Amino acid sequence: MLSILKNKYFKITIITIITLGIFAIASFLSIYQTEFYHNSIWSFLGPSDNRFHMMRIEGLYQSILRHDYFPVINMSFMDGFGYISNIFYSDFLLYPVALMKLLGYSTAQAIARYYVLLNFLTFGVSFLCFYKIQRRYWNSLVFSFVYTLSSYRLHDLLFRHDLGEVGAFLFLPIAMLGIYEIFYGERKRNWLFLTFGMTGIIYSHALSPVLVAILIVIVALCQIPELKLHPKRLLSLLWATICSGLLSVGYFLPMLEQLKHTTFQLTKSKSILVKGSSSLQDSFNWSLSNIIDNPNIGLVLLLASVIIIVSAHKIQNKAIRHFSIIGVTTFICSSSVFPWILLNKIPLKMIQYTWRFDMITTILLAIFVANDPLNILKGKTVKGLLVAFVLLLSVSSGYRLIQSYTAALIPYSEYNKMSPYSIGGGQEYLPVGTNTTTLEHTKHQPKIVSGKAKITDFKQSGTKLTFNFKNAKNAQVNLPIIGYYGFQSQNSTGQVSKLTMDKQHNNLAQITLNGKGKVVVDYYETNIQKSARHFSAISLVVMLLIMIAYPFRSKIKPLLIKLKPKNEEKPI
Repeated sequence: MLSILKNKYFKITIITIITLGIFAIASFLSIYQTEFYHNSIWSFLGPSDNRFHMMRIEGLYQSILRHDYFPVINMSFMDGFGYISNIFYSDFLLYPVALMKLLGYSTAQAIARYYVLLNFLTFGVSFLCFYKIQRRYWNSLVFSFVYTLSSYRLHDLLFRHDLGEVGAFLFLPIAMLGIYEIFYGERKRNWLFLTFGMTGIIYSHALSPVLVAILIVIVALCQIPELKLHPKRLLSLLWATICSGLLSVGYFLPMLEQLKHTTFQLTKSKSILVKGSSSLQDSFNWSLSNIIDNPNIGLVLLLASVIIIVSAHKIQNKAIRHFSIIGVTTFICSSSVFPWILLNKIPLKMIQYTWRFDMITTILLAIFVANDPLNILKGKTVKGLLVAFVLLLSVSSGYRLIQSYTAALIPYSEYNKMSPYSIGGGQEYLPVGTNTTTLEHTKHQPKIVSGKAKITDFKQSGTKLTFNFKNAKNAQVNLPIIGYYGFQSQNSTGQVSKLTMDKQHNNLAQITLNGKGKVVVDYYETNIQKSARHFSAISLVVMLLIMIAYPFRSKIKPLLIKLKPKNEEKPI
């Protein structure tokens, strides 16, 4: 028995089980009050991020029921008029929730359980990424708790219900590990962490990759002397960028294709960088109070910022010193202290709210706390107490959120009610000129806007619309769908024109009919959409095969040499 207890692998197994148990308990407790208490979810109902992502889930779920497993247009939005959010906002992380709904859970039940899963995965990923560098259990545990239960992440998860940005939090530690390896550590092969981390962020949230790219540039500037000595580090960065680009072709090319054919609201929206920044005093006070109803970095990371400002010169580890200083800088500059008006008309305006930089601040300062370069957290007991303190802070934050807005604690039955027109405050993915108020009062059936025709047997199932027509004479008919690029009438019978977008009538799809026949309109993946998706999938498979084969390269190379045909002797 003693020999079993002393066995190295047995100890590792026990520690792993205990750690996973800790993560599972913390994942549930930190959100119990806002997602499970009295079978209610804390949420502002209405056109918020919460309802937007809820409708995204519903649309994916309904598409899967129709055996459309990779939908381009979410037809649950706007009562069937459709919203092309999937092109700009990948459904990548929504499949687990849709699967739960397929298993019989209601939307509220599925989302609450999905939040537990997201917490658990973020705990695990952040722990492993930190452990990869330092190989210290307790430091890694501190990092996983400080990062996963940070105020800004809980603000995203429990207050804003922004599943996209919360998903980015899951992959950010992987990207950060890659950044460390490329600029400070063992760059060979380990640049793949940046590849997969950045790809995961891209498929989770459209804006977060911009923040990570800015971080990479800042780190590169800090490491200019090192890059001059070892320029191959830049080569590793280039490889990571290329590979991430290959994996992301399936996201970027379809998006660019749609932007080429349609002018969307997102390209015309005004910058709100200046209005979207909070004062430094507010950011400080919110962090000091450790509330989650406003974006902030929280009490623990605020204290870390103060320590860094006073003692940064004492940090010996160059990477930790750089990360710490950058973290404090992004915290200060994310406020109105920085002159954001200077950047109001450049592409950076797409981040909308400057407090989004709290995501970068959070991970950088969490690294400082967990690494403990100033030896403040001496011993396992102190680190354990910090872990418990962070968990208690998260529970307290959830409780105070409910107490501040008791009316927002919504029973599951009420929460499950759909809100089809919650398409986001900016309505970014609608063609310019679309009026949602008019759409809400538009009958969901074909409408003859000029000419004449008799229309019967109209049916719609997802993106597919059908109806019969006769006695048509130059009849221009508007269909009850937005005329996004990709909708076609190619399988119709009779004299049916190509489908166009009627910009005079809310950008609805329009066709012209003559004689009699049957209209069949559906959304067909474009060649670019198909090719891009297949290309990224093949790229992933190739990369995985290379990764699997790489450790065996010393054995494979001699075999390849033996298989190589010998040169035939030349005749004299």
